[in-house]
Amino acid sequence: METSIIIARILGPLYVVSAFGWLFNRKVYGDLVEEYVNHRGLLYLSAVLAFLFGATILTIHNVWVADWRVIITLLAMIGLIKGLSILVYPEVSVRLAKAISSNMAAMTGAFSLIFALGVVLTWFGYFA
Repeated sequence: METSIIIARILGPLYVVSAFGWLFNRKVYGDLVEEYVNHRGLLYLSAVLAFLFGATILTIHNVWVADWRVIITLLAMIGLIKGLSILVYPEVSVRLAKAISSNMAAMTGAFSLIFALGVVLTWFGYFA
């Protein structure tokens, strides 16, 4: 349980702050996505980091239980799959990123989910 709390204390605030960052700086975040998809080195670096994030957390926290801790495992799986998919299919990832970033409803939904996950993780990491 201690590992779950430590990871929740790191990821929870990061997700909350990221969601607020997008809420208050939508233009800046749109520009960031544009730069991201146009710089292949940055795309590669983010893929490696996502893969490492997923693999590292799955190595230390592969918990499949019916409570909040499974969220961390699922996020790690998503990171691993995201990194792998960008490394193997970078052009598909670029097209997907452009499609999502140009759709305000999709971006709002994505950052709403990120915010909700951040609140849940912060709650269990610091207050529960």
